[in-house]
Amino acid sequence: MKGKTVGLVVLLLGVVLIAAALVVRFVILPGQAQWPDDVDSTRTYDGTLHVMLNPQALATMDLANLFLREVPITLSRHVTTEEVKGSKAIVLEDAKMLGPGGQEIQASETWYAIDRKTMNAISKEEASDLSNSDKITDREGFVIGFPIGTEAKDYEGWSSDFQTTLKVSYVKEEERGGLDTYVFESSSLPKETMDPEMLAIFPPAVPKDLLVGLAQTLELPAGMGEQFATILPTLPDPVPLKYTYEYETTYWIEPATGVLVDYNKHEAYKIALQIEGLPGPVPVTPVFEQSYQMSAASVEDAAQDAEDAKGQLNTFGTIIPIALGAIGLVLALVGVFLMRR
Repeated sequence: MKGKTVGLVVLLLGVVLIAAALVVRFVILPGQAQWPDDVDSTRTYDGTLHVMLNPQALATMDLANLFLREVPITLSRHVTTEEVKGSKAIVLEDAKMLGPGGQEIQASETWYAIDRKTMNAISKEEASDLSNSDKITDREGFVIGFPIGTEAKDYEGWSSDFQTTLKVSYVKEEERGGLDTYVFESSSLPKETMDPEMLAIFPPAVPKDLLVGLAQTLELPAGMGEQFATILPTLPDPVPLKYTYEYETTYWIEPATGVLVDYNKHEAYKIALQIEGLPGPVPVTPVFEQSYQMSAASVEDAAQDAEDAKGQLNTFGTIIPIALGAIGLVLALVGVFLMRR
């Protein structure tokens, strides 16, 4: 009788451990495999500001200093989780562009509402039970990162400039920061920008005589100068301006964790004129153009974050469940053996 009692206890202990393994694998792991509630990371980028319209010079008609050109810059991107509720999160991105000597050239603050598992944006209405939902604008697709368990396939990412989603194409596998990564690319030919933040920086219209003066300082493409001189007399005064946006971006993603290991981007905003008889605005010259890539230090930090996250996922997804399951199975078999004796 005593042997059966001991066997039953051992059997039950084995069953409990097997159940614990299942709980860790299918309950605790999914809680780990989502956007964390304590994100507080900063990444820096090194680059060049090729062209930027100088608003102060424009206001004073200082045409000689109207554009900043070929300025070395450092970008910083500080991302924090501000609020979490179940599978929903509100994330804040605080970005700054610094020139030589640390002088701030540009700054922005963007709020995102995301699904913590898919990393897709959720609507303002879906985020209405979160306290910072009033700061959110409706978006679709990816807005702040790739999902845990990124696959070798194309995704859809949100473009604030075009107010729509654009394809983020899977390209290849490549080593980056000492890790195997998936490389994704996204790009667009010049199209009219709809981004209210960027449009607020540029003048919506300029007097025709100022535009004539500008034409002498602009680095117009070959042949564009003559066309510009021909078009100017046909335009109204003041001349309404539109702006186009174009870009090329490359992402290096550690697939198991979705961590962005490296990032490279070139983008340009150009003055564009709406010419009668043409279907869309015609880009004339850049008013904001920059190229930048994640700094070596940030690549190293990102790779370490990916390694840490992979270790955590492996611990809860493989090591602990297998260990608990194996021990539980052995105990269950021993318990059955003792009971049968």
